[in-house]
Amino acid sequence: MKIPVNNINILWSALIVEELIRHGIDYFCLSPGSRSTPLTTAAARNPGANKIVIYDERSAAYHALGYARATGKPAALICTSGTAPANYLPAVIEASQENIPLIILSADRPPELRDSGANQTIDQVKLFGNYVRWFFDLPTPTADIAPNFVLERTDRLLHKALSFPPGPVHLNCMFREPLAPENHPLPENYLQSISEWLNSEQPQTKTERVTRQPEPDFLNEIKTILTNTRNGLVVVGGLSPSADKAVIRRCLNTLGWPVLADITSGLRLGHDWQGFVPHLDLLLTDETLHFDTVLHLGDRFVSKRLMLHLQKHKPQKYIRVSGSDQWIDETRSVTRLLPVETDVFCGLLQEVLPAGGVSPLGRELRRRSDQLEDWLKQNIDSGTLNQPAVSRILAEEIPEGHGLFLANSLAVREADMFAQRLTGPVFAAANRGTSGIDGNISTAAGLAAGLHKPVTLLIGDLAFLHDLSALSLLPRLQQPLIIVLINNGGGGIFHWLPVAQFEDIFENYFSTPHDFTFEPTARQFGLDYRQPHTSDELRGAYRQALKSASHSLIEIRTDRRANAQLYRTIVQNVSQQFGAKR
Repeated sequence: MKIPVNNINILWSALIVEELIRHGIDYFCLSPGSRSTPLTTAAARNPGANKIVIYDERSAAYHALGYARATGKPAALICTSGTAPANYLPAVIEASQENIPLIILSADRPPELRDSGANQTIDQVKLFGNYVRWFFDLPTPTADIAPNFVLERTDRLLHKALSFPPGPVHLNCMFREPLAPENHPLPENYLQSISEWLNSEQPQTKTERVTRQPEPDFLNEIKTILTNTRNGLVVVGGLSPSADKAVIRRCLNTLGWPVLADITSGLRLGHDWQGFVPHLDLLLTDETLHFDTVLHLGDRFVSKRLMLHLQKHKPQKYIRVSGSDQWIDETRSVTRLLPVETDVFCGLLQEVLPAGGVSPLGRELRRRSDQLEDWLKQNIDSGTLNQPAVSRILAEEIPEGHGLFLANSLAVREADMFAQRLTGPVFAAANRGTSGIDGNISTAAGLAAGLHKPVTLLIGDLAFLHDLSALSLLPRLQQPLIIVLINNGGGGIFHWLPVAQFEDIFENYFSTPHDFTFEPTARQFGLDYRQPHTSDELRGAYRQALKSASHSLIEIRTDRRANAQLYRTIVQNVSQQFGAKR
């Protein structure tokens, strides 16, 4: 392997980039800057690096987040010093909360310029606090430190990013001049400590991620609880991209309990199996439904109705299984916590569970869900477009294998309540670690880069405005992004909240009204534009966007108040149909 030796800054940077590539980390998100010139040069000149240049560091970090969501492996972020890495913070927090690996390579000023008032210099030491799994302040490159030290720090960086639980890591790289690849000879024999590495294609240190296994006694205890439960419920929250969903489905088929599969689980759209209840969220309006035991697989779930139901009707046993050591128990209901990968747990559990078929409660809830689906088709899906119909139409029309990214805050909630698709799986995702409206376009673009598939983004107007600059990166994206924008002139989610009744403050301070339309935006950024008004027109516009294989913006105008009233009508209908039944 020929490593550039123009000067020691370029050499150290080349070692970091090459070592990451040897570990299979080959996607680099570069944001222009001066102090990061050695790192950028190393990535730009390495033929094994896939590069994308993103001007806005906040957008770059969310793009890397989306890529990691799709692939399960981190992208590497490179930026200059000062506020540049600070703009990574929102995405770093999201990645930390969701156990998504990210690698941050920030450039920094040398020690003599720190705390001196030097331009573009801030305190970058542990800039991200506890939101990174590991931080290291790399010394200013010097011939007094052997190059194998740089490789070792890089190996440890990646090890920490992928260890249990995975997450973001930060290597802060100090550089003195020269920053450009100018020629400044290195000491003779400086590369001797890495001579074997130079003659190979392997990283200096390879590590394997250790998967935790439940203790046999604990597994038998869980089996006893499950087999002795009369009315059980399975909740499947967000799952890691590497989770074997076929193993999870087989286990749940054996268990036979009713299943609430979150929209972000990867089991909701395009799957059907024993016990699966697509509209279980809405059916929880039945206050007579009680569950003796809840088996919660994976991370958070979107459904607020489920959370409130569990708070009001606490199950006797609540078993939570997640490939994370994070403590997530906002309902204060968890009685057994098992930090094991969900597919590993399900594979072991299936071996000890007797096959019992679908439980009576599971059959009844599926019957109700199918009946509710018929009502939605008749009353929601046709005619003038409404917001529940949008998520339902997209779930039906999106091609198998494509990506679907659901922005916060109404988009993901409405898809979780109303969308149904029983054949042909799609990759559905959302940023639910902190549920912010920032960075959603950037994340969807990163998802497309990671999946190597087209992605459809369902997003509201405020979230769209929040990440508008991300549209500038789409020309560098090989896979088309279809943006379905619901423009209801403000924050529709707030109409669902108690503050909506206080008219003196609600409209100006919460619903954030605006008069923007987005056809000029589409023209400016070179997006195909369509504005359907009926359900049939949306189907046609979406199919045209798929056929064109171009970046597209489909804008749908709705009324916030009418949508809130429609939602109340749907809930009232569900209560009337099923509220008194058991």
